[in-house]
Amino acid sequence: MRKPKAQIINLGLNNIFSIEKAIQKSGFITNVMNIREVKKNNNSNDILILPGVGNFHSVMKNLTKYGVDEVIKKHAIIKKKPILGICLGMQLLFDESDETIKTVGLSILEGKVKSFPKKIRPNIGWCSTANIVKNSLITKKEFFYFVHSNYCTPRDENYILTKSYNQNFQFCSSILKENIVAVQFHPEKSGKFGLNILKNIKKKFFK
Repeated sequence: MRKPKAQIINLGLNNIFSIEKAIQKSGFITNVMNIREVKKNNNSNDILILPGVGNFHSVMKNLTKYGVDEVIKKHAIIKKKPILGICLGMQLLFDESDETIKTVGLSILEGKVKSFPKKIRPNIGWCSTANIVKNSLITKKEFFYFVHSNYCTPRDENYILTKSYNQNFQFCSSILKENIVAVQFHPEKSGKFGLNILKNIKKKFFK
């Protein structure tokens, strides 16, 4: 069986090298593409990886500027190909965010991105998936590395894969909806647990 091709969109705000190596170790062929190149060269990928850290408003502005927003929507909604959103990449898939300036997102997933209460942000470090809602990609309690000040609130909680805690504040930490996977944590920084979920994504969509 051929290895599936993963196109990683480089937003210029994350450690692309670590992400690329983790994706490769999980059994994918990778193609890292600068945000300015995506619209011109987006024909031969099996799965789209949207990683990122940074400001929701600034990144959405660039996605729109270079037409990448339409490329992502076409990939996920029209072609129905798998997509993986990581950290900010997860948040961008939703309808809107209240970070700094209220900003419209990609609207691939219904819901909003909200900020943690000031006293518990940012959330940095290892959190467990203590509340596993579904078990197709994460089969047991596992630990993942988080760096974020905002969290996603999906309109339909049936798509929530896992929940985690920032102190006593419970939040959605991953989502699975048909061909769409989104994780608030960083698989590339989460050791064997991160690699496990990436390998499970490959098994689910590319048997």
